[in-house]
Amino acid sequence: MVISSLVVETTPDATEAAAVALAGFEGVEVHDIHGYKVVVTIEAETLDESHDIAAAFIAVPGVTNINLIYVNFEDDPTVNPACGAASEAADASSDRGAR
Repeated sequence: MVISSLVVETTPDATEAAAVALAGFEGVEVHDIHGYKVVVTIEAETLDESHDIAAAFIAVPGVTNINLIYVNFEDDPTVNPACGAASEAADASSDRGAR
């Protein structure tokens, strides 16, 4: 599960309508509106799905900018576990060189 928090900026005259449209996306929850900014969270299965949802926000009329504030993921089946192993091997190698 990937959970992201974003602030979506809009034109002042379109903020309410944009918030309604954003809430219509699967996995998206609108939490608050501050002036022309809409605070949302996205819950998705993978990082790619989360990115795709957020990228689609720009097509909402009145949306001018999308700011990622926070992202957390525990298990993403699309992330290559070998990357973690390579990083650990590099760390172990640098530890041996420091002795």
